[in-house]
Amino acid sequence: MQAITQPVKGESIISRTKETVTSQRFSVDYPDYWSVTQNDNDYVIIYNQRPAGVTTTGATSLYVIKTDVSIQPHSLRDAILGIGNDPEDIQRIELVDINGQSGLRVWEESEGWDFPNSLITYIPISDREVAYIVSFYSSENQAAEDAIIQMHNTLRVFN
Repeated sequence: MQAITQPVKGESIISRTKETVTSQRFSVDYPDYWSVTQNDNDYVIIYNQRPAGVTTTGATSLYVIKTDVSIQPHSLRDAILGIGNDPEDIQRIELVDINGQSGLRVWEESEGWDFPNSLITYIPISDREVAYIVSFYSSENQAAEDAIIQMHNTLRVFN
């Protein structure tokens, strides 16, 4: 099994970022020791370690961070209405500016999955399209949120 390099809370992953994944519609920076799977032109998955299989049984390491980046054929309103299974899962919402583009960031918490927490950043492209980057993590990973926000802040959407 490969050793996992864990970020330290407050550490800048920007200084450790060595790689950029680019699709036809977006790019995002990530630390060079993370693993990228690109399923198609506008959908990318990034893990902070090679996944050994994500389950709902608690078998995934508490330190795994899984990030999906995609363009969806929905308005921002429709994307927001589709957040989570339960409105009580939403912990916080804030407006953000990512590389000069206005967006929305949502923190969610749910039960019963190996990734009970998620942080989603939405950037509307048009009335019918939204770019999103969502990271799934465990709250026990205290450095996760800082690393995730820094990575989300590198998202660049090409119109």
